[in-house]
Order: sequence, then C-alpha cells, then structure tokens
Amino acid sequence: MPLTTPLIGALLLLLLPGPTNALVAAATATDGLRRLPTALGAVLLAYGLALTLLGFGASVLTDTAPTAAPILKLLASAALILSAVKIWRADPTAGTAVPTRRVFVITLINPKALVLAFAILPPGLPSPALVTGVAAAIAFATGTWGLVGLVIGRLGRHYVGAGVLNRTTAGVLTAFAGLLVVTATVW
Repeated sequence: MPLTTPLIGALLLLLLPGPTNALVAAATATDGLRRLPTALGAVLLAYGLALTLLGFGASVLTDTAPTAAPILKLLASAALILSAVKIWRADPTAGTAVPTRRVFVITLINPKALVLAFAILPPGLPSPALVTGVAAAIAFATGTWGLVGLVIGRLGRHYVGAGVLNRTTAGVLTAFAGLLVVTATVW
C-alpha cells in the first residue's frame, strides 16, 4: 500500500468533528491563539501514546479478555461525561475553561485512535515517513480546529455570549459519550 493512502485516510478522519477537536476549538475560543501550541502538544503526545499502546497492548487485551472492549468504552464514556459536566459548569469569563490536561486525557481515550490503529494505519512497526506523516496530519487537523475555535470565540462572544461555546462543547462530548455507550452495549 502506498504511503499516501493511510496518510490521506488519517487526515480525513482527524479533520472530522470529535471530542478532541471540540476541546481544542473550545480552548482557543476561550483563550485565543496562545492556547493552540499547548493544545497541539497535548494532542500529539496523547495520540502518539495511544497509538503506541494500541499497537502493543489493546489487541492482546481484547483477545484474551473479550469483555475488556465494552468496559474500556464505558470508562471512556464516563471520562467524556465528566469532562462535559466540568465544561458545562465552567465560567467562561473566569479564564481557561479547557485545561491542557483535559485535552490530553480526552485525546488519549479518543475512539479515533482505535480507528487509526486498527483500520487506517498498516499493521506492524511504522516507517519513520509514516510516523512523520501521521504527526503532520494530527498537527494540521488540530491547527485547523484551533483556528475554527478562534473564529467561533470571536464571533460567538459577540453574537451569542461566551457560555454558549461551553455548553455546545459539553453537548458534543456528551453525544460522543452516548455513542460509546451504545457501541459498548450493542456490539
């Protein structure tokens, strides 16, 4: 398989709305462009760690303990709900509504890492070119959502108020948590 195939697949997946992208957008909408470098670092580190762990451990765990997959999904769902509640309750005028550690944790449990590891990226040890390309795709998608958040923050505060962004972000996280619960109980 040519290198471009998994890289294009990774980029398209990473650009889709999701929990990480919602948090990155909320972080830059709340605190401006200065939050993008730390959010980007958290996302790169979390995806790198998640893909490494998935590559080495998750498939072994779910093969030896079939009930592990739904339990992991339910735990991830609980983390998303907890994050949604914290964001919903946060005072957007008091400063950072989305700490970098939350971006890291939610990215670490993001279902997109599973899709990347098991459906898009080729099995086995990745080449340096693939690692570099996936890191670039992650950086591009994160930067894109950071800029979207910046625009939303500027327009949103002016037209609808600062609290709407927090509640919208909390709603997105809750929707993904619900999706994880459904997939954990149905499949």
